[in-house]
Amino acid sequence: MADEAPPCPNCAKNEGRIAELEKTVKDLERLVRDLTKRLQRTSSNSSIPPSSDWMRVVKPKPPTGRHRGGQPGHDGVTRTAFLPAEVDRVLRFYPERCRGCRHPLDGRSRMVEAHQVSEVPSNPAEVTEYRRYRRDCPSCGLETTAEFPKTVPPFCVGPRLQAVLTSLTGRYRLSRREACQAAEAIYGPKARIALGTMSALEARTSRALEQAYTEALLAVRRMPVVHADETSWMQDRDRAWLWTGATERLSVFSVHPNRNLAAYHKLMGEDFRGVLSTDRWSSYRGHRPLKRQLCWAHLKRNFQSLTEQWHKGATHIGNQGLLAEKAVTGAWRGYQEGRVAHQSLRVLLHPVRKRLHTVLMKGTHSTEWKTRALSRDVLKGFTSLWTFTRKPGVEPTNNLAERTLRKAVLWRKGSFGSDSARGSRFAERMLTASASLHAQGRSLVDFVEEAIRAHRLGRPHPSLLPG
Repeated sequence: MADEAPPCPNCAKNEGRIAELEKTVKDLERLVRDLTKRLQRTSSNSSIPPSSDWMRVVKPKPPTGRHRGGQPGHDGVTRTAFLPAEVDRVLRFYPERCRGCRHPLDGRSRMVEAHQVSEVPSNPAEVTEYRRYRRDCPSCGLETTAEFPKTVPPFCVGPRLQAVLTSLTGRYRLSRREACQAAEAIYGPKARIALGTMSALEARTSRALEQAYTEALLAVRRMPVVHADETSWMQDRDRAWLWTGATERLSVFSVHPNRNLAAYHKLMGEDFRGVLSTDRWSSYRGHRPLKRQLCWAHLKRNFQSLTEQWHKGATHIGNQGLLAEKAVTGAWRGYQEGRVAHQSLRVLLHPVRKRLHTVLMKGTHSTEWKTRALSRDVLKGFTSLWTFTRKPGVEPTNNLAERTLRKAVLWRKGSFGSDSARGSRFAERMLTASASLHAQGRSLVDFVEEAIRAHRLGRPHPSLLPG
């Protein structure tokens, strides 16, 4: 037998090097996939807001043959004329001479047209000077000084102007400096205030709204259905979270340093018994599954994300999930339009429920880790996907809470949150007042002014609860 050739040391070294390079290539491929997925994240396949979409692809629509704007024959929208009691000033114009023979005209006349014009005065702010005097008693000679009545504001800014200024920062998202500038530009030089005064006005307004805020918070905790959500916030340059509990006509906000169960309990209390509509965040899992509604809009984005994975099994599960979401949306639209009775929703969606459960069970064994994680997470709260079919008044999405948070998100982007806990209390209370009053069709400035006056005079506070 011939002697075997000795092993080549270079060959063994090259094989090790090849194995090392193959591992590096696989790692780099995985990194490229992850970075590509992150780059492709949009508001349609994740929870990021539409404003974060770095590139919007607008799908071309087939031409309809219609021009832009109102179409011929459509019902126009015009301002309703003010009632006579609401008109502040009336100017009358009578013809003086006949337009034919130029004979002077007098006597009876008939109104043929009323044209109403809204206008604001150029310098509507006014300054009131309150003066106290001292008198000597003619009997004993003692000096007596008059006291200001309680109705006299103790500050240099009156309740109405204070309500306007704090509404500009707390509702219309102006900075304090811009609010001061806007007030002077609109109301004239008599409305000029210092920048430091603006911060003091916010603190006073916050105290004036405290009782109304507490009443609204307790009322929301007693509601049969509440939509809850949270978004990032800043407090004193640290990460915090802004939480909301929203209903159709009453919404409350709460700023908390954490995004955990304690923060949820601060908002909704520890014994909330109504139906809670949320996303799948873990802080809400302590609520009873039969009294919790998971948001299908969030789930739609998750399924859409699966269809964009570089994995055949993930794409299949994502497509099946989108079909289930489409069926749910169609059934709910039929209920809203009166074509489907509420008691028929469970029967109508029962086959969809079974198919989705089967698909998710397969997804728990997927070789793609994101598909496995999503499938297991959804199955944990699967019962809560269908609460809207059992309880009237419950919607399949949490869009109400997301719409309620939208203005707060815009405020955060402009102001970067709050500089202190005091600022967070102002944000909570102003956001609560503005969202609730807007839903009820009430004036924010009028409400804040009334709250300021009531707080200073010790009168009962106005209520945010719908009438």
